[in-house]
Amino acid sequence: MSEVQKDLRIGSAIKKVRLRGKGQFTIPSEIRDNLGIEEDTILEVFPIGNSFLATPKKLTVKELASAVRKDMEHSQIELNDLLAELREGGHEYEED
Repeated sequence: MSEVQKDLRIGSAIKKVRLRGKGQFTIPSEIRDNLGIEEDTILEVFPIGNSFLATPKKLTVKELASAVRKDMEHSQIELNDLLAELREGGHEYEED
């Protein structure tokens, strides 16, 4: 696992979920609790390359960019390293 992948797990380990019928999956309770996501919470979903971002509150592009920048600074991740990692697409995930 690359350093970028390790650093992107800010706060907790990456979780695996299984996609069910109609494209549904369960967000693990630890993540729901940390983000304050409850039943009937509306999530906004943004496609990002071969990934997506789901957020429980409306984010403007400026707010999203600011949040990503702060996380990158906190984790000491350089933009070129992050972009290279996203382009490679060979992401490995830890199993529980």
